[in-house]
Amino acid sequence: MEIVTGEGQLKVGDKLTIIGKATRNCQQTTVKEVIDIDGNEEIIINKKFNYYFITHLLISGKSWAKQVQITN
Repeated sequence: MEIVTGEGQLKVGDKLTIIGKATRNCQQTTVKEVIDIDGNEEIIINKKFNYYFITHLLISGKSWAKQVQITN
């Protein structure tokens, strides 16, 4: 298990355990897409419902996700 600490760590297919700030946001999922929007790395985890997190917000504590662990 590796904790995400910066951009560039995740790739499509990585298995994740996400610990959310709210219990309802905790989940195990797979990275569907890694994109760059205006210089921000976004990790897409569900395309149908547009679920994603922005890596730099995760690191700074401003994301809905409290911690993301790579569990490949």
